[in-house]
Amino acid sequence: MKYIHDNSPLPSGSSFTIGDERFGSNWLANATPQQLTERGITIAPAPPPRPAESEKFYYITKDNDGYVVTPKNLDMLKRSMTANANRAAHSMLAGSDYMVVKQAETSVGVLPQWADYRAAVREESNRITAAVEAATDIAGLEAIKNNWPLNPDQLAEEARRAAEVEAARLENLEADKG
Repeated sequence: MKYIHDNSPLPSGSSFTIGDERFGSNWLANATPQQLTERGITIAPAPPPRPAESEKFYYITKDNDGYVVTPKNLDMLKRSMTANANRAAHSMLAGSDYMVVKQAETSVGVLPQWADYRAAVREESNRITAAVEAATDIAGLEAIKNNWPLNPDQLAEEARRAAEVEAARLENLEADKG
């Protein structure tokens, strides 16, 4: 809590003086409401909570009355979100681009799971871009959620971890029986 005397904040956890009276560092924490009132000490109102709006979509500034929430420019947000989706897709595809180059140069095919992954990345990028273009307000942009696919290596790692967890679970069951 923040304590106020004569429109000035009092130091919490430190000793202080009001007139000729000196107070110890823990006095405010232990004072009764009556003791505070007798000395003209008030409790400052709690600051307003920070708005729930995302800074991705709104400018949030603080003034004397609390917070001011101002929507960002819709066209600017659309350009930014489209560029972010394209950058994300480019980054995800870059790791397997060599496979496509190798296929073009040597006729060695891209593994089906990688071809499916690459198609899913492009589809997600296109879906996000279309949703951004279709949005007519910030609420529409806020509703857009990314759903990027995992690449085959990530899927294999998830499967390996799940298998390890299952093996440990079965091992514990066997140990509990014996």
